[in-house]
Amino acid sequence: MTVPAEVHQAEERLQAILKAVVVGARVDEPASRPGGEESVAFSEAGALQPPYEPEALCLLVEHSNSLRQNVDAYATNIDGFGFRFEPAIDFDGEGAQEKVADAMALERLAARDAGTLPSGTPLRPTDEEVAAHAEEVRQQARVEKARLESFFDFCCFEGSFVELRRRTRHDLEVTGNAYWEVLRDGKGDIARFVYVPSYTVRLLPLDKEAVEVRERVRISAVSFDTVTTRRRLRRYIQVQGSERVYFKSFGDSRVISRLTGRAFPDVASLKVADASDGPATELIHFAIHSPRSPYGIPRWVGTLLSVLGSRQMEEVNYLYFSNKSVPPLALLVSGGRLSDASVPRIERFIEENLKGKANFHKILILEADGVGTGDGGRAKIELRPLTDAQQQDALFQQYDQRNIDKVGSAFRLPPLLRGDGRDFNRSVAEAQLRFAEDQVFQPERDEFDFLLNRKVLADMGVRFWKFRSQTTATRDPERMTQMVERLVRVGVLTPEEGRHLAGDIFHREFRKIADDWVKRPITLTLAGIQSGSSDLTPQKDKGALLGEAKRLLGLREELRAEEERLAQGRLALARRYVDTEHVPVPHEEFDTWFSARES
Repeated sequence: MTVPAEVHQAEERLQAILKAVVVGARVDEPASRPGGEESVAFSEAGALQPPYEPEALCLLVEHSNSLRQNVDAYATNIDGFGFRFEPAIDFDGEGAQEKVADAMALERLAARDAGTLPSGTPLRPTDEEVAAHAEEVRQQARVEKARLESFFDFCCFEGSFVELRRRTRHDLEVTGNAYWEVLRDGKGDIARFVYVPSYTVRLLPLDKEAVEVRERVRISAVSFDTVTTRRRLRRYIQVQGSERVYFKSFGDSRVISRLTGRAFPDVASLKVADASDGPATELIHFAIHSPRSPYGIPRWVGTLLSVLGSRQMEEVNYLYFSNKSVPPLALLVSGGRLSDASVPRIERFIEENLKGKANFHKILILEADGVGTGDGGRAKIELRPLTDAQQQDALFQQYDQRNIDKVGSAFRLPPLLRGDGRDFNRSVAEAQLRFAEDQVFQPERDEFDFLLNRKVLADMGVRFWKFRSQTTATRDPERMTQMVERLVRVGVLTPEEGRHLAGDIFHREFRKIADDWVKRPITLTLAGIQSGSSDLTPQKDKGALLGEAKRLLGLREELRAEEERLAQGRLALARRYVDTEHVPVPHEEFDTWFSARES
């Protein structure tokens, strides 16, 4: 049974191994790799001690024969395929009006709970209100996407946002921690992200007093509300050489000194205390969770001894070439001895006259003096190779392979993604890539996307779009193309759904088509064309129900007025062209008609 004391002793031994390891020569460069004084500076500032020395972890990765492949595989497959923006509500999709109506109802419900909803306003909006609001938010979403794309194109001083993510992933997997510095403009909006090396940053303890923090929370698909909470925040310190810089947590509205880490009521008070000082900027901390420390811990720490063992094995094999103990050839003399002048002459001949094709047929003549007389006094010279006693290949190859597999299993990566392509066929390779995508890469992307949407985009006030990391197409594009074509042709998929799947194949977003024929199976469209009942004209104003209704009402009034005009015209024509027939009646007979009626 393991007791806590034994666990702590094992941890101390592991720390001693980690801090005492020497992995090759290193050059002290105070500008990029502080050495010596930073630990004292961190201790003086009251920073928390990390579970493992970050700089030693970086050196281990640099000199390991198995860690860098796994880290690069994570950085490439998780963060290296770019990103896109997904709409919170697809205004061109099915059910867009219902989603807008639900969002308006949720906003009115939140306003009612806050007491800001005008009296007499129903919670459920009318169709006319939904149509008018949908057209308004459609225009706002288009402008917001343009602003988002412009921001992420220029949010880093050097390199792209994808490069910033790759560096962040590298630090996260090597040391368990990664940091972004967030710069704001004069209006307080996020303007830039700056990469901060993780081994130069330490965490300070949580502040004793809680701070009032304002956060944006989503109340509907396209709207936020600001809530106020009290939280204990943390400050950070970066030490490079003799310079110290303090940072505050992302979202901390306090004025913190950049040079001392003290809190001030406002910037003016900070400048009065020290005119050369300035307010601290914010820091976003990424970490691989550890239950025993606010710092993150790299996922490969459990295989630390395997990493060190492989390094020692590499050094043993390397030193063999300069320190080998078995020579390739032995010169044996029996029954006599070589003269004193022969030994250096043989050594010089082997070193100088046996190299190159010009010396391929050189002959070495050896002379030895016998010790006796007669036949027993003849000296015997023999050249015997010793290659059988030499080491033919590197040592500890199976041990090294097992260590490499252990490190790969810590990252949960198959051998193919670590650069080992031996003994694989296509089906096995596809299965391994699918496993890594589903079980490793996609969950990490989702976690990063959630953090960016929850913190950064919410702070920017982005309402209509969500950040989404791009994925690699683990499916065969040619096979996927044939499948989509068949499903669209038989009517299982609509052309719109086929275009959406084609976007995953070609890694691009296709233009939206608002016509009706893309929303129904192609078989129905072809049948309508043959019967002459298909309407393939674009409906540019689809979705604007209020405008369509007004147009129809106006058309009905025009038809009614036209009918009245035609009726009046027909009556006038009838009066103009119809002739009246006159029948002459004698006066006597005309009088008899009335006299007979009176009688």
